Amino acid sequence: MATYSYKATDMSGGKINGVIDSPDESKAVNALGKQGLVVLSIRPVSSKKRSFSLFPLKLMDLMTFSRQLAIMLNSGVNLASALEVLSEQEVFTPRFRKIISGLLINIESGMSFAEAMRTEKGFDEIFINLVDAGETSGSLEHTLEKIAQFYESQKKLQDEIKSATAYPMFILGFGVVMVIAVMFFILPNLAESFGGELTGIMKSLLDMNHFVVDNLALVLSLVVIIIVALVIFFLSNVGKTFTAYALGVVPGVKKIRLNSAMERYCRTLAVMLNSGVDIIKALKLASKASNDPRFEKKVDEMSENIRQGMSLENAFSRAEIFPGIIVAMVGTGERTGKLDEILDQVADFFEDTVKTTVKQVTSIIEPAMIVIVGIFIAFIAYAMYTSIFQGQQGVAGF
Repeated sequence: MATYSYKATDMSGGKINGVIDSPDESKAVNALGKQGLVVLSIRPVSSKKRSFSLFPLKLMDLMTFSRQLAIMLNSGVNLASALEVLSEQEVFTPRFRKIISGLLINIESGMSFAEAMRTEKGFDEIFINLVDAGETSGSLEHTLEKIAQFYESQKKLQDEIKSATAYPMFILGFGVVMVIAVMFFILPNLAESFGGELTGIMKSLLDMNHFVVDNLALVLSLVVIIIVALVIFFLSNVGKTFTAYALGVVPGVKKIRLNSAMERYCRTLAVMLNSGVDIIKALKLASKASNDPRFEKKVDEMSENIRQGMSLENAFSRAEIFPGIIVAMVGTGERTGKLDEILDQVADFFEDTVKTTVKQVTSIIEPAMIVIVGIFIAFIAYAMYTSIFQGQQGVAGF
């Protein structure tokens, strides 16, 4: 079965672009003719499967793209022209501009926007399914605005966390610089002032210093390789999953992670439902967006209960992973017909909780970092004292 892109006219003379699956070109033309269409041109479309993307697209690119595209479509610009303009905007990264150009080529060949996105790297299932729902309902502009608001809320929370952790990271960096300064500049001068044969801690530190200096090129190469490898790993999807699991065992960070998962779940589900996505598909995509394996394990059970006629409130309650506030609010939203609005409010609540918890944790981390730096200074002072004391004993003849 091959896929063909066609241009045709209908009975009223209107032009139609589309794609059709057919064993060969002649059968595709016949099938379109039976639909009352007159084919103007038809050609095969290369069956490019959606490829795996090691690195996710930047949140800023997705946020800006959806917002600007929504504005242009609301202004009456057609989709192809809007994509052509956006593909030349310097505000996007070179990688994302290339992706927009690919979307334009696929759309001009007859694909829908959602189909074109599926052939490109990087777009997540949430974005694609929301666009698909918007195209189906004829409200793509409204859907893109919702997508922009969704990514803007994620970016806002991300920036809040980065801002709160900036000072602890500065203290950590300062500590690392101080360790390097002591090891490579202060320690050798102290060793020379002592004279004689050093023993104990000072000897071990000085031996380490000599090893690094004698093999400086090798050590620097290894450090650069390790840093680059770690950056690539932690920026990748695999690295982000590993980080989520690793941080899940740290008490304070675990609370932040759980509340963040609740916020992403409720926010994603609200956007999906508001855009007209089927509830079963919305639950599945929201569980993936949460980055929490608990939700992904329970989604099939919840979906099956809903298919059998169970209310959303009971399905959420039986899952036993949601706090009482979410279960109660889902029940209220289901009864009032405003589930998407209420879920959005619940997401705002958890977002505020995350911000508060981050501030509390960082307020503890800041003095802890200072204590760690103080312990290192005390360690160096102790090493110096023991070396001086042992040197004095050697001079005294003990």
